[in-house]
Amino acid sequence: MTTQIPESLQFSHKQRYGTLAPNSVKNILVLQGSPRKDGVSKTEIVASAFLTGCEEAGAKVEIINLREKKISHCQGCYTCWTKTPGKCIFKDDVADIMKKTNAADLVLYALPLYHFGIISLMKKYIERTLPSMYPYLITRDDGATTHPDREGYKTKKNVAILGVCGFPEVKHFGALSANFHYLSNAGGEDGMNIVAEIYRPMAEILNNPFYAEENSRILAAAKKAGSDLISKGFVDAETVDAIADVRLDKDELYDAANKSWDHCINEKITMPELQKQLLE
Repeated sequence: MTTQIPESLQFSHKQRYGTLAPNSVKNILVLQGSPRKDGVSKTEIVASAFLTGCEEAGAKVEIINLREKKISHCQGCYTCWTKTPGKCIFKDDVADIMKKTNAADLVLYALPLYHFGIISLMKKYIERTLPSMYPYLITRDDGATTHPDREGYKTKKNVAILGVCGFPEVKHFGALSANFHYLSNAGGEDGMNIVAEIYRPMAEILNNPFYAEENSRILAAAKKAGSDLISKGFVDAETVDAIADVRLDKDELYDAANKSWDHCINEKITMPELQKQLLE
C-alpha cells in the first residue's frame, strides 16, 4: 500500500511511500546526522518532537549521534565482498550501527540540509553499509540492475527521513529526497521502504523566542506526525504540509536573518553562540 504524496513534497523525482501496520513499530533507531550539539541543532529540535510522539504512541527510541562515532571513509577496496565477506577492513563503529539498524523496526534518518544534499557525515555512514550486500548483479523489479542483500540482513527496511534547512522553501530538499528515493527504488519491492518524509525549511527560527507561537505550531505538528506514524502506520499529508509550511512574512524573515548575521559578524561570534545568548 502506498500513501498520498503531500503537496509540499511534489518533487520531480520518482517517489514511492509505503505504510506500516498500525502499532507494529516497537523500537526505533535514530541516526542523527547533525554536527551541532543538542539545544542548538535544529535537526534535534524537530526530531525530539517527532520522537516524543512516537514514544507516547508506544515505541521505544534509541538515538545514535553520528558525530560521536568513529566512521572511516569507504576505500572502495571490495575486501568486504571477497577476502572477508560481510566484514569491512575498518574496525570502527559502523558494524555495530548496522546491527542496530537491522534489528530496529524503523530507522529514522535525521539530518540538516548542507549544500542541498545529504550531509557528508550521513553519506559516509551510508556508503559504509556495502558489506550488507553481495557483489552479484541481478535484475530488480523494474528491469534495472541491483545487488542482492546478504544473509542476516533484512530485505525490507522501514525508514523515515527528517530534514531541516535554513531557506524558507521546502523545494530545496529535492536532491536529498531524490537520493533516498533512488536508494529505495534500487531495491524494488524490497530494500528501503520509505514510510514518511518530514522536512522543515526556515528551521533557524526554532529556538528563537521571538517566534514562539510559530515554533509551538511546528513542533506540535511534528509530535503528531510521530504519534500517527506509530498508531496509524502513516503520516497524513496535511501534517507533513503543516510542518513544511512557513507561515511568516518572507521579507521580515530575510530582514531579521540578515541583521542577525550582521550582529554576528560585528561581534565576531557564531550564529549558534547568538542563539544560545537568546535562550539565556
